[in-house]
Amino acid sequence: MKLIVAGFNIDKSLIDSLNNPGATPEAISAAYARISRSAKSVEKLRVEALSEVEKARASNENIIYEMGHASIAEHAVFNLDLIDCSRLLAETIQRSRLASFTEKSQRYVTFSKDYLFPKELRRHKALKDSFLHLMDQLFAEYEHSFVALNEYYLKHKPQLKKRDRECLAKEDARYILPLATLTQMGITMNARSLEQLVRRLASTPLAEATELKGKIIDAVKPITPSLIRHTETDGYQGAIDLKNSGFCDFLQQELPWLEDIDLKNKARLINAPKNADDLVLTAIAYNQSELNWQDTLDTISRMPKVAKDRLWQQVFKGMRSWHKVPRAFETADFEFELSMSESCWAQFKRHRQCSVIKKKTCSGQFVTPLTISMIGRDKNWAELWQSAIHLMDKIPAKIAPIRDYLKLNGTTCKIYVKMNLRELYHFVRLRSDDHAQWEIREISEAIRACVRKNAPNASRLLCGKSDFEQNS
Repeated sequence: MKLIVAGFNIDKSLIDSLNNPGATPEAISAAYARISRSAKSVEKLRVEALSEVEKARASNENIIYEMGHASIAEHAVFNLDLIDCSRLLAETIQRSRLASFTEKSQRYVTFSKDYLFPKELRRHKALKDSFLHLMDQLFAEYEHSFVALNEYYLKHKPQLKKRDRECLAKEDARYILPLATLTQMGITMNARSLEQLVRRLASTPLAEATELKGKIIDAVKPITPSLIRHTETDGYQGAIDLKNSGFCDFLQQELPWLEDIDLKNKARLINAPKNADDLVLTAIAYNQSELNWQDTLDTISRMPKVAKDRLWQQVFKGMRSWHKVPRAFETADFEFELSMSESCWAQFKRHRQCSVIKKKTCSGQFVTPLTISMIGRDKNWAELWQSAIHLMDKIPAKIAPIRDYLKLNGTTCKIYVKMNLRELYHFVRLRSDDHAQWEIREISEAIRACVRKNAPNASRLLCGKSDFEQNS
């Protein structure tokens, strides 16, 4: 056996210092593409690709775009610094599953009056002035609330270190910030996902998205022209027109019976396996059994409770908080409808391996942290929230997408999510922990309670890291 480090991420300034046309990830993609069709060693294939870059590019284009083996583009990976994009656009960017993001945290960093002014408002003098005035008010309230919360925690939690106290203050003060707030992030993404992101930006009706699309193409396409080709939207959206389907008429008739978002009931279970415990146990046994799937399931189902309990003890024996549960836990899917603030959604959306659909419509409700009432700022927040809604209503239909910049972090939204039990273990382990932010911890605990009712055995160790030892 032989292992060779074929490459790794290094800073762009070091790559530029090489002044070598072979300093492109296209060569690695081309070399790896030939592994399946050549008897040569991968070492030799890489040497050939590096010595003939144009030939490697032609090979990439043929294999990826003509033959359809797009996974070859995944061998080329980019590290991108994205500075001063809005929190709104960050949502569009971070939809990419096969990518890594580290974003400037509003939980740990104090934000000054730093927001994006939409280019779409330049020709609307009155709206422009109203937008700027509201931004000034929101950031002034954020600063005022942060100072007041810091003093509140100094009085009521004097044992906290200065950094911890300030983090708690920022954690709640941020709920008044708008999605126009600027952020920055580090992105690690392969060329296939990057091309998909560029197309997504092309179909996003925001001037900010168009600007970023152009910057990505200008910066990345010259480095890997054979891997970034389809960068324009072709009109396909996978959407339906509710207005022409009768759906909106039906919805209008049913409006009096529709319920508002229940902020106390943060997680509503939509669907769960009939017998999740037996399903997971069957998947674990199937790997070792000589029986087919159905016979294994029938055998597990007929086993007495005492025998099953012994099997579950074996499954969890020796597990530590850093261990993943077996892949067999992926056979049990749970579906939820969740209610949360935009601030909480910013955290939740990082769990990209599950299936998530966020409603586009604004609920008209707002999550105000309890501590804001404690410092006597709740009325101020309510007035600013109403001001944001009134300004949204004034924005004309032609530039309607920019209304979302005026959503505040406390704005509530509804989310559909489907998670398998293995992903739920990862989510709850992180989000039910003592160090988790309070709102997402409430979401996690609500989800955990639903799962434990439906899969009491498979969810024996479904808890936060801080509670793991006492549960194991």
